[in-house]
Amino acid sequence: MSNKFAALLIPLALTAPLAHAEKADADKPIQISADRASLDQLKGITQWDGAVVVIQGTLLMHSDHLTVTRDAQGNQTMVATGKLVTFRQKADDTPEKKNVWIDGQANRIDYSTVNHTAVLTTNARVKKDTDLLIGDVIVYNTETQIYQSQGGGTNTANKGRVTAIIQPQKKNASNGAGKQP
Repeated sequence: MSNKFAALLIPLALTAPLAHAEKADADKPIQISADRASLDQLKGITQWDGAVVVIQGTLLMHSDHLTVTRDAQGNQTMVATGKLVTFRQKADDTPEKKNVWIDGQANRIDYSTVNHTAVLTTNARVKKDTDLLIGDVIVYNTETQIYQSQGGGTNTANKGRVTAIIQPQKKNASNGAGKQP
């Protein structure tokens, strides 16, 4: 496998600043608005087109097209596409900060409730506070809170490579920071 397509697994210690989306959002109703919508009840497929906006709790997503599929067991998949699909969601509060937001973008986002993964494809970026992960494909498992990222030819701004910008953790007075020797 070439380096161009080799997946970069970022350990949990490095991705902690990019994890923990607001868990309470999962229990909130979903509101979807668009220019057009169609529903196939027999197949369990809903399609939304034109300036699609999805709101669920603190989650806000914009796309050009959205397809939501639900199977007989209630499992759902979501495929959002567009020139740029964007989302913003409040992160669960961290010990260091409150009111931190996760922002993401890609040309396509696939989400599955079965395997708890969100796949951002083509020009993918995920940012939490000042930390940033950039790649052609970013896969995030919402249960394990592990990110995988892959470079590729379509990410020309990043020359086909994966980039992570992770800010140093600030030390507090309880662990000796700021004390004079």
